[in-house]
Amino acid sequence: MSEPFSARLRAATWSDHSSAEQTTFLDDLTRGRLTVAAHAALTAQHYLVYQVLEEAAARWSGDPVAGGFHADALTRLPALAADLAFLLGADWRDALTPVTATAEYIARLREIAFSRPGGFVAHHYNRYLGDLSGGQYVARALARAYGLALGGDGLRFYAFDGIADPTAFKDAYRTRLDAAPWDTDEQDRIINEVKLAYLLNTELLADLGRVHPNPFPPEVVAQIMRHMNDDHPADSLLICQATLPEPARPNATAAVMSGMDNRGIEFQAVIDGVETPIRVAFAQRLTERGQVRVEVTRLYREACALLGVPAR
Repeated sequence: MSEPFSARLRAATWSDHSSAEQTTFLDDLTRGRLTVAAHAALTAQHYLVYQVLEEAAARWSGDPVAGGFHADALTRLPALAADLAFLLGADWRDALTPVTATAEYIARLREIAFSRPGGFVAHHYNRYLGDLSGGQYVARALARAYGLALGGDGLRFYAFDGIADPTAFKDAYRTRLDAAPWDTDEQDRIINEVKLAYLLNTELLADLGRVHPNPFPPEVVAQIMRHMNDDHPADSLLICQATLPEPARPNATAAVMSGMDNRGIEFQAVIDGVETPIRVAFAQRLTERGQVRVEVTRLYREACALLGVPAR
C-alpha cells in the first residue's frame, strides 16, 4: 500500500516546518523579550497574508476539490482585525505596511493560489493547520509573556471557537488531502509549494526581527555583565542582600551578575559559603539598553536605603 499523501507531505516538509518555528524573532517574542509592539507588528503582517489567502478561499469555494478544504470556522480576518484594534486602536489600518518578505509572500499567493487549486491548498495547509497546531503553543506563550487572556483581546487570531475538536478537524483535513485526485507530479508540486510557504513565513519573521530586535541579545548581556562584575561587585552584593529576609542578609558575602533579560537581573550570590542564584525583577519591562543603567541604579539606591548604607 502506498504512503498516504498527507504523511508524505508532512515528512517531506518537516525540516522546513522546524526552521520556521525556530526563528530568533519568534523565540524572543514568545519568551517576552520584545515589546507588545512586536506582537502587533506580527499581527499586522498576518492580516495582510490572510487577506489574500481568504480571498483565494472565496475564489475556490465552488471547486469540488479545493473548495472542501476551507470552512467558515477557519476564517481569521475578523479576528485579526479585532486584535489589531485592541493592540493599536482605531487607526490600526495605518500599520498595514508589508515588510519585504510579506510583500513577496503576497505576490506568490496572487501568482499561485488563484490559478492552481493545488497551489491554494498548499498555502492553506501551511497556514491553517499550523494555526491549529503550533499556533496554539504560540498563543499560550504570548498570553504568559504579555499578560493577555488566552482566546481574548489581542489573541483572538489563535482562537478557533467554531472548531470543537481541533484534532478531529486536522484528521479530517488530512483525510481530504489523501482523497484528492492529484497524480504524483501534482503532489510533488504541492509539496514544493508548502516548502516555499514555510520559507516565506521564515523570512517574514526574520524581517520582523530586523525591525523589532531584541534589545538584550547574548552579546549585550555579556557586556553588561562584564561592566557589573568588573566595576560594581559591591553594588551587586548590596542588591542581593536587600532581596533576602533580614536575618539572612549578613550571610551573603559576595555576588556576581550572571544574566538578565528585559524583566529582571540575575546574580550568583555566596550565602553561608554556598553559591545561590538570585533574581531581582525590574520595576517595568525594559525596551532598550539605556534603561538598564537607570533600573540597576534604582535597585542599588533602594538597597542602600533599606540596609542603611550611604549611597555613592
